[in-house]
Amino acid sequence: GRNEIVQILLDDPRVDLMLSAKNNWSPLMIAAKNGNTETVKRILCASAWRKIPDVMQKSIEDMDEIKEGSNAIDIAKQKNQNEIVEILEEYNTR
Repeated sequence: GRNEIVQILLDDPRVDLMLSAKNNWSPLMIAAKNGNTETVKRILCASAWRKIPDVMQKSIEDMDEIKEGSNAIDIAKQKNQNEIVEILEEYNTR
């Protein structure tokens, strides 16, 4: 399923997880918004981001009422993805 595809992409050194979509949303931000806990964990385990706010502080267009300048933690909070908020905050304190 989806998790297997995500893992294949994470394992492929040719895939640049730092790239963002045309709206400046990164894979981590999209996973946080959609509540994909397993995908968030897999991205973090792949060490794609060392410090989430520093990397994720991108200007974003309004998409589903997400505030401009939000990072992955902000997006998860705005979408009430509490488990993902906890995961991201714990990871960010490492």
